[in-house]
Amino acid sequence: MSDIDAKIEADAADWAVKAQSGVISEADIVALTDWLDASPRHAAAYGEALSLWTSLDAPVPEEKVTPSAWRSIAQRPKRRFGLRAVAGSGLAAVVAVAIMAASGMFAPVQTYDTQKGERETVTLSDGTQLMLNTDTRLSVKITASARTVTLDKGEVAITVAHNDGQPFRVLSGDLTLTDIGTTFNVARLNGEVRVAVREGEVEMAARSAKTRLLPGDLGTYREASGARTMTRADPAEAFAWQSSRAIYRNQPLSVVAADLNRYFDKPIIVEGDAAQLRLNAILTLDSQTAVAGRITEFLPVDARTTPEAIYIRSRASGR
Repeated sequence: MSDIDAKIEADAADWAVKAQSGVISEADIVALTDWLDASPRHAAAYGEALSLWTSLDAPVPEEKVTPSAWRSIAQRPKRRFGLRAVAGSGLAAVVAVAIMAASGMFAPVQTYDTQKGERETVTLSDGTQLMLNTDTRLSVKITASARTVTLDKGEVAITVAHNDGQPFRVLSGDLTLTDIGTTFNVARLNGEVRVAVREGEVEMAARSAKTRLLPGDLGTYREASGARTMTRADPAEAFAWQSSRAIYRNQPLSVVAADLNRYFDKPIIVEGDAAQLRLNAILTLDSQTAVAGRITEFLPVDARTTPEAIYIRSRASGR
C-alpha cells in the first residue's frame, strides 16, 4: 500500500468513527462531504470503512483510531449485534447514509472510451465538453457540489462550463487538476501526464505540491518519481489531434513512432540508427501507409510494409 492509500484509509476510518458516533456536527458533515467529493477513492474507502463498522459487534471507544488499530478492529471475530447496540447505532447509520447521499456517493459514474483511431465528443449535463482522442478511457461523476473526471489512460481535451459552486477536477493517478475557467488538454501516456492550457487557468496538484498553469504553459508530471516540469509551448500543438494532425518539432523518430502507434493497429517499428533522426513536420493522420510515406519525404529513410508492421530504417547511401 502506498503512503497516499494509507492516508486515505486512515482518514476514511476516522470519518467512519465520527459519523457513527451519533454526535457529528454540521461543520463535520460539511467537511466530510467535501472530503468525499475530492476523489472517488475517498468515497470508496469511506464505503469500505462503513461496511467494516457494521460488521463489528459494538461501537469503537471514543479514542483516536489509527490505521493499525483499525486493522486490529477488523480482525475481531464477528458476532450478532445486541438490541442495544443496534438501537445505538441506528441513528448514526441513518446520519451516515444521509451524508453519503448528500455527498453524491451514490451518484452514477459514467464511463467513456475510444478504440485506436477513434475520437469521440461528449457533452456533459453541465455543458462541459470532453473530446476523447484515440485509445482513451475515462469516467465522469457529477454531484451537486463537484464534477470529477478520472482519466485512466489516453488523452482528452476539455472545455469546462465554469461553476464556482461545482468545482471541476480531473484525476489522473495521484495528480489532481482543478479547473479555474479553462480549456485544456490532458494526456496520460507512457508514465507521464502532460497538461497544456489554451484558455484560463489550471491548478496541477500532487504530493502536497501545487502549480498554476496559464495559457501557453505545458506541465509534465512523471508518475513514478513525482517530478514535474513546466515549459512554454504553442497550445496549437497539443490540440492538433482534434483536426486529425500531429505536430512534431525536433522529435526523435523513435518518439514519433511511439506516438503514432496510439492511432493505428499495425505498429510502426524504427530500426537501427534511424531512431535517432529528428523530425520537424506536421503529419495528417489519415491512413497509416500515407503517414509512413510522408515521413520518408521529411527524413532520409525508407518504409517497408508487411502484414505485421511498417518498418522504417535509414535509406541506403547512394540511393
